Amino acid sequence: MKPAASMSLLSGSSYGAIVNVASSSCTGRLRVAPGSAPNSYLMNKLTGFDMCSGTAMPKTGSSLSAAELNTISAWICVGAPKN
Repeated sequence: MKPAASMSLLSGSSYGAIVNVASSSCTGRLRVAPGSAPNSYLMNKLTGFDMCSGTAMPKTGSSLSAAELNTISAWICVGAPKN
């Protein structure tokens, strides 16, 4: 199965597919903009705010908890280190 938007989230390839990579659905935006959660399209998709297209993530099941969103946002804000 081919990943959506050519974005593989398999271990070992996910970082290179999302950090400092242009969004395929939102011109001029990065999937993850290190140091800036508000300018990271990933956060927009996770919160359902300021999306260019599509629906909020995850598409099925419940939304991420506030603690999970804070963890992702904090990771982006400290520069999205590859850790």
